[in-house]
Order: sequence, then C-alpha cells, then structure tokens
Amino acid sequence: MTMRKSNPYLTLVNSYTMDSPQPTSMNYWWNLGSLTGLCTVMQMASGTFTAMHYSSNMELAFNSVEHIMRDVNAGWLIRYMHANGASFFFMCLYMHMGKALYYGSYKTPRVLVWSVGVVIFILTMATAFMGYCLVYGQMSHWGKYIASNVFIIIIYVYLKYKMNKKCTSRNEVTNLEEAWPFKDTTIMEMMYGSLLGDAHAEKRSQGKGTRITFYQEGSHNDYTLYLHSLIANLGFCNTNIPKMYTRLGKKGKMRKIMRFSTWTYTQFNYMHYAWYSNNVKMLPHNLSNYLTPLALSIWMMDDGCKMNNSLKLATNNFTLNENEYLIYLLKSKYNINASMHKTGVKDQFNIYMFVDSMPTLVKLIKPYIIPSMKYKLGKYI
Repeated sequence: MTMRKSNPYLTLVNSYTMDSPQPTSMNYWWNLGSLTGLCTVMQMASGTFTAMHYSSNMELAFNSVEHIMRDVNAGWLIRYMHANGASFFFMCLYMHMGKALYYGSYKTPRVLVWSVGVVIFILTMATAFMGYCLVYGQMSHWGKYIASNVFIIIIYVYLKYKMNKKCTSRNEVTNLEEAWPFKDTTIMEMMYGSLLGDAHAEKRSQGKGTRITFYQEGSHNDYTLYLHSLIANLGFCNTNIPKMYTRLGKKGKMRKIMRFSTWTYTQFNYMHYAWYSNNVKMLPHNLSNYLTPLALSIWMMDDGCKMNNSLKLATNNFTLNENEYLIYLLKSKYNINASMHKTGVKDQFNIYMFVDSMPTLVKLIKPYIIPSMKYKLGKYI
C-alpha cells in the first residue's frame, strides 16, 4: 500500500485531495465557486495595498492615483488588478449561481449551504452597491445588472444543451466498460463486491435501465449507512438516509431490514447482463478486473461470518464451478488460500478462509472495514 494511504497523517490529506469521493456528475463548472473565492481574496489584498497609498482628499485624490501608478513598485499592476478584479468577481459569481440553480443545489440536503451563500451574496451586493455604484457610479450599476443577466442566460442555455446531449447519448450505451466516462472505477468495484453478497440488479423503466438494490438486517445498519454514504457521495443514489423496514420471517418472527437502491441507469444494463442469466445470478466473466481490496472488503462485510479463527463466506447462491473460480481468484490475485464445504443443502457451498491466510486478507481490507464489522476478522484486526 502506498505511503499516502498507510501513513495516518498523509491519509487525511489524501482523502481530501486525491481519493476524495466526488459525484460523477462533477465537471469544470464546479471550479466557479473556488474561482469566486480567489477573486475575493485578490480584491481584498489589492484593495488593502492600494488604500495604503490613496488619499480621498479632493485636492490629493488624483495625485495619489498618479503616485500609485508611477512611483509605487508594481502599483500599476495592483491598481489594475483591483479595478478589473471586480468585473471578474461578478462574472464568476453569477456563473456560479447559474450553475447552482441549474443543478438544483438549493434543494435538500444542501438548503443550509444555499442559505448561507444567499446571505453572503446579499452582503457582497450591499458592499459593492455602496462602494462602487452610488452617486458617481450609476453606469457601473446598470452595466453590472445587464452583464449579470446576459451571463446567466448564456450559462443556462449552454448547460441545458450539454445535459440534453448527455441524456441522449446515455440511451445508446450498451457496454459499461467501454462507455464508462470516468477513469475512477470505484463504483464498479463497490457494485461487484456487493453483488457477490446480498445486493441484486433489477431491470426498470420497461427494461430500458437497471438499478442496484442493497439490503441488510437491521443489526448491520452501520454497514448499510456506510455503503449508502459511499454510493451517494459518488452521485449514484439519493442522499436521503435509508429507512428501516420490517417483514415477517420464519416462524412468525419480525425482521428489521434496511434497504436502498441506486438510481436507474442505462449504463447498468451491462452489469445486469454480466451478472444474470435468465434472472439467475452468476459470476461475471470480468470479475477479476474489479475484485479489488475495496470490493473484497465489501464482500467480507456483506457476506462474511466469523468462524473461530477464520472467516466463512456465504456463497451458497453460486454453483460448484463458480465457488471453485472464486477460490482460484483469491489465490491467483492475492495469494489467499481458501476451501469449499457443503452447507447441508444439495448443491450449495460455502467458502472458508485458511487460518494462515487471514493476516494477508486483513492487511488488504483493513483500511475499508468499519468498526462495527471488525469482529468478523477476530484477533487479526
């Protein structure tokens, strides 16, 4: 494992810079917020340094500006930065607002963030109005008003065109691996790890799209919430907290279950094709590509069960040959030895990890295991 992931201090930096989970819909328009902040800092800095040499006295004002332009080191640059920076600030600000309105950033669960932004905007506009637009600045006021409306209209039309084009092309996707528009395959690894366990894919919208559904017993709600947060942060499901449901189990016992689903995507049709044959789950041919440590950890948390000093995986929904293939992948990819045993039901098998391979397994999946699931790894965690 690389140092940025193993070192406790670098891990914190890494989680915010390189491996930070972001919504898949994120694009270059998300830079406008930071650009607006950069313009604000530049305005404050350049305004402060300009004010050091400026005099508001009626007889000295013009001469002080000439002094800034001619005598102060880089004074001309600071003055022009402050004068033109205001235009760039409002340009970025209104483009940022247009993007937020178009993508619905004012909706739940971002209402508080939006409200704080509105307050900041009102204070900014009040400051700008009093500082630049009163008495001698009516031209600046109406110029800013017209320019802001023009920019918002341009942004809206452009984004609408791009989104319509994207939605049109999504309907033509047939192969997820070829059509996946992002280099980050985290969502694929998470889906494959979950589908090895209790998750399932189902066709929706009259077969035009597929969604992945996850569910766990109520006693494992920490794991369900953890999985939901990962998928929601990547932008593939609703950010609302999953609800707890009850259903009647064996012998009339009430069971508590937490369930949530991704949104329906045409790209996920390929995943349904890879994992199902006649609506029966099977191992996909490209499982080796996505059986990463992250996928392993989700599989272990989902279907793993502590057995003395080892770990059992409930793979009874897969055939004999598929269980043998899983054992082969564990050995060939990670040098993890495992065996297969009958469950007592015809043609059903479970996989058991060898005790001497547990340290290797734990080293791989430890960074992803949540505290409530560490008991499955026993003394090795």
